[in-house]
Amino acid sequence: MKNYGHIFFLLIEFFLTAFNLVGQVNTQQEVLIIGTMHEVPKIIGNSYKPLLKKAKAYDPQAIFVERPQASDTLSLQNVYTKFLHLSDSLNSSIALNQAELAAAMAKPLSAMNTADFKLLNRYYILERDYANAEYYKYLSRYGFSGPKKPTRNENGDLTAKLGIHLGLKEIHSMDNQWYRKEYHQAWSACVKAGKKDGEIEILKKLNKGAFWKERYNGATAQYGRYTNAPKTTQLYHTINSFRYRETPCEPCTEGGKYWDLRNLEMARNIGNQIRGNGKERSVVVVGAGHVVGLKEALAAEYPEITVKLLNEVK
Repeated sequence: MKNYGHIFFLLIEFFLTAFNLVGQVNTQQEVLIIGTMHEVPKIIGNSYKPLLKKAKAYDPQAIFVERPQASDTLSLQNVYTKFLHLSDSLNSSIALNQAELAAAMAKPLSAMNTADFKLLNRYYILERDYANAEYYKYLSRYGFSGPKKPTRNENGDLTAKLGIHLGLKEIHSMDNQWYRKEYHQAWSACVKAGKKDGEIEILKKLNKGAFWKERYNGATAQYGRYTNAPKTTQLYHTINSFRYRETPCEPCTEGGKYWDLRNLEMARNIGNQIRGNGKERSVVVVGAGHVVGLKEALAAEYPEITVKLLNEVK
């Protein structure tokens, strides 16, 4: 009887495992890309409120931000050298209390206090995790209610507030800065070539049109929605990837290649994490100029993941 009972329970465990695996396979994963304006002027400091409202309504289970992953030393070296120096200096001078760290990490976000936030901020600095160090710095400074005035950037007014609303203890990084130097060198060379052959006038016209539209939509409290409109994200993509050119230009083509490569690597950082985390809905908070390229790269590399833009959700 004991042998039969053992077999019976093994069969139950087998069928439960198979059922769970089928459920995971059939779960449709999707990601919502929200284009941001990065820093906004004081006069339109509340521009992120409509985007935050839409993000809350979407009810994601994970947030991805435009910060390098802790393991991506090259991207950190290319952009966040001060953060790396801080991390290295703390690693040589601070030993965290592991019992206190484990206790803080075991708590739900809503049960944490300022001491926990400060401890986790230091922990993520030591781990070279810029995004989460930033998140817990915000929490240690402002708490759950946030500052009285807007921070005027996506990291505080959108990412941190959304993370708190969802009770998330961790933010996911996805940026790539391997080609930062090469891209900016190509940009300078492309502008120089445009001045020589006259095609800089195309860029000036596009920038002028965008300038006035941004001011108008900022004045009418529509800046966030305007930034995520398909025509706007396509315009930013065209400018940033040098696709406004009417004739071939080697440095412009080279710059466009590096822009596309950055979007591709960001898409891989996002897609690989989504494949592994089992979350149904994720939000990507990224500069609006990346929206088009990121969507195209995700669709090409991860066709099983549904990609949505802000105008496609209620």
